[in-house]
Amino acid sequence: MNLFEEKYMKLNFSVFAVLLLLCAAVYSQNTGGLKLKDSKSTIKSMAPAGEIGKNDLTNNFNRNYQLKTRKTITSYFGAGYSFMIFTNSFMSNAFPVLDTRNGSFLTNINLFFGFAIAKAVTLEVSPSILFTSNNRQVDYALTPAKVINGASYNYAHTSTNGIIALPIALNVRFFPMFKQKTFARLFFIGGGVGAAWIREENDVSYNNSPNTFYYYSDPGQNGYSTSQWAPLFRALAGFTGTGGQFGFGGELSYNIIPLKQDISQPFATRFAKDMNSVDITLRFYFSL
Repeated sequence: MNLFEEKYMKLNFSVFAVLLLLCAAVYSQNTGGLKLKDSKSTIKSMAPAGEIGKNDLTNNFNRNYQLKTRKTITSYFGAGYSFMIFTNSFMSNAFPVLDTRNGSFLTNINLFFGFAIAKAVTLEVSPSILFTSNNRQVDYALTPAKVINGASYNYAHTSTNGIIALPIALNVRFFPMFKQKTFARLFFIGGGVGAAWIREENDVSYNNSPNTFYYYSDPGQNGYSTSQWAPLFRALAGFTGTGGQFGFGGELSYNIIPLKQDISQPFATRFAKDMNSVDITLRFYFSL
């Protein structure tokens, strides 16, 4: 018998011994359970008939009328509405949260679908749509100047402004106090990454005056637009619902969206270095 065969036989013997010990352990556990069950059955058979009937009624009541334990939510979906405040002056001047001149709102509607990846962590996909339009006058000092039919114009003035953006983000939420029994267990912090497609359109007039223009006499362009893709980074905090079939929550987030600058074009999204914003969001969700 060579060395390999000898080691092989020793390995087989070791495996057989382990299996034998496991079988013996399982048999002893089952035997103990059977004995305990038999002893309980014997004790029950020795109990008075009235007591047995009482126990049966109690068991039936517990089985039929006991409260069910609420299941842990593992997935959810819903929608939210955000009030956005741009931190860049070019963006906030062209697109305020509320334009008091014509009563237009900066509208941001977001959808989301999320699921739990741990007891205190959720992963969420959230597409959004942002849009608004107004008739505010916004003035831009162009560099280099705009040349039209051989004439140079240093300033552009918009008479209408419109924007639409389609961000999508992957968010992670962490519930640091999920073991608490109080409202604090609903608090979360988190962050997200994603991308946004941004399009801006306006009616613009050109001249060499820094803050005035004549719509019918100055040269201009109607429906002038620009678009770009930009990365998105997000920090967020807030609270969620208590875990029922339907719930609501609140969220405060800070979005970081760097933009591609080109100050030769009369657009807020080209003059601004970023489209960063503070968002206050009210969310409604349904558990699956």
